[in-house]
Amino acid sequence: MKKRILIFYISKFSGHFHAARAIEKGLMSVMESVKIEKINAFSYTNPILEKIINKAYTEVIKKKPEIWGNMYDNPEVMKKTQKARSALHHFNLAKIKKLLELHNPDVVFCTQAFPCGMVADYKRLCGKNIPLIGILTDHAPHSYWLFDEVNYYVVPFSETADILKKKGVSPDKIKVYGIPIDLKFSVLQEKLQIKKALGFRDDKNVVLLMGGSQGLGAMETVANVLLNHKKRDYQLIVVTGSNRKLYNRLKRMKIIERDKDVFVLPYVDNINDLMDAADIIITKAGGMTVAETLAKRLPMLIVDPIPGHERMNTDFLTAKGAAIEVKDYGN
Repeated sequence: MKKRILIFYISKFSGHFHAARAIEKGLMSVMESVKIEKINAFSYTNPILEKIINKAYTEVIKKKPEIWGNMYDNPEVMKKTQKARSALHHFNLAKIKKLLELHNPDVVFCTQAFPCGMVADYKRLCGKNIPLIGILTDHAPHSYWLFDEVNYYVVPFSETADILKKKGVSPDKIKVYGIPIDLKFSVLQEKLQIKKALGFRDDKNVVLLMGGSQGLGAMETVANVLLNHKKRDYQLIVVTGSNRKLYNRLKRMKIIERDKDVFVLPYVDNINDLMDAADIIITKAGGMTVAETLAKRLPMLIVDPIPGHERMNTDFLTAKGAAIEVKDYGN
């Protein structure tokens, strides 16, 4: 009989989705009989609210990132929003109940805290005992993950586990297994061969510039600095993700139009190939990008990390000597 597994994430253009897809591929590679469904929890329960919140989050990150930093894992914010969060979970309970009873999963994975909370509430209010596993993709876990009904937390590092323990989570519930990434990131391709296959020159180094799946952060500023560097003698790949406005702005730049050593790409599915071709990556500190970069053993420069989770990721990585943060990137 096939094992039935549900994997909840939010937003297709996010690290949460990539983690969900990695879990799916990983499970299918080791289990002979399994049925897996990946579900965008926010889109399923609150499609209109999802669009509003995604747009608001993106605008805040672009224009006032310090606001997000002040909100991240803030006890006062948690206290003030408790009633609203409880009301939203209660409103979504009927949909979640219908979904879970339709699929009747043997286990539920959540790569983001919002669906984890909804499934936890379902377990508590409906008296169900579905194994629930929270998958954390950042170094510093926030308190929105904390529910007694979660059976296990999978975390990146032992230091992450220590933070959860301080927040009251039983050590028996914490598994330090790392961040789930696609198996293709564990394969290191020969640099000259992949450069040739992708159409890059083999006599110049490659700099890869990214801003996560949504192309956030100071990408345009950094791209301009790199493009106008007097001693530039490298190929530049800029991956703008789902940020179409950034993609269009960069593509219209005359310096990019005429320079054969510059490649501007939208959202792509071969980041693993680009990392193998690159000699260094410049990025913000999203959990999935960081994990994939480390797996590829690629030198990492971090610029403009989002306050909150990415700030904490950056501090952790730089303290470990796994990355360098560049703060004065405008010159």
